[in-house]
Amino acid sequence: MKKGTIAVLAVFALAAVFLGLGGCGFLFPGKQEPVHFYMPALSPDGTKLVYLDQGKDSYEIFLLDLTTGEEKQLTDNSYNEMYLSWSPDGKRIAYMAAQEKNNLDIFILDVETGEITRLTTHSATDVNPNWSASGKIVFNSDRDDEWAIYAIDPDNPDSLERLSPSRPKEESDNKQ
Repeated sequence: MKKGTIAVLAVFALAAVFLGLGGCGFLFPGKQEPVHFYMPALSPDGTKLVYLDQGKDSYEIFLLDLTTGEEKQLTDNSYNEMYLSWSPDGKRIAYMAAQEKNNLDIFILDVETGEITRLTTHSATDVNPNWSASGKIVFNSDRDDEWAIYAIDPDNPDSLERLSPSRPKEESDNKQ
């Protein structure tokens, strides 16, 4: 199967997930019922759960303490956060969001202080953060005009490293 075909299938699969969950308000704001407790991520020690839920104007990050049952809203802004990933020490959460229209970047949220740090600022699309056991965050980006996997140390944003190899550009196949 060609890479272009795989990319198209992946986009359709993601769209199907969003639509299957009622649109989650991400695709059609105001037209769908909100989805609660969306994209959950369990803390490394298993005592806390973060998830997305409807805030005033957008989907926000919430924290549920599983030992006390206490729920706390961690973000309150006008843009949707997505794809939550805990740091190995359970003190921070990586996520993606678009502060500017059509520009998804990776952000870090300090769970205790609520401080938010924008980790990536490139005009490319930076998505799907996953905090590794080594402490680096691995994510996808379409920098250099192709999708690839990158790693970055959240304490050193200049440490950006491309992990995946380049692929030869495919010529479009106009055969029907």
